[in-house]
Amino acid sequence: MEENDLEKMTATELRDLSLKKYPDITGVHAMKKEDLIKAIHQARGDVIKETKKKKVAGKVKIDKTEMKKQIRLLKNEKAKLLQGNDKKALSLVRKKIKKLKRLTKKAA
Repeated sequence: MEENDLEKMTATELRDLSLKKYPDITGVHAMKKEDLIKAIHQARGDVIKETKKKKVAGKVKIDKTEMKKQIRLLKNEKAKLLQGNDKKALSLVRKKIKKLKRLTKKAA
């Protein structure tokens, strides 16, 4: 069985395979799919190549107080646009406010 075959298998199939063919692997039921694949390769004596993990979005480096100032300015602009009839500009301002609020939560 090649590495591609192991990648295509589900975690439960990998658990069954490791229990039947590789009884020296312990803790099979607590392992995730990636861990199971590594353990099977180690049990076979194969060379394991490291895979790059996806980067998780970290905290934002923008100052939180600066973002809140921008939100306040946009809210004032939104109030003015509500009195007018410019719906496109209003929706753009709302989207900017929403984006900045999300960024403040990430910056926290």
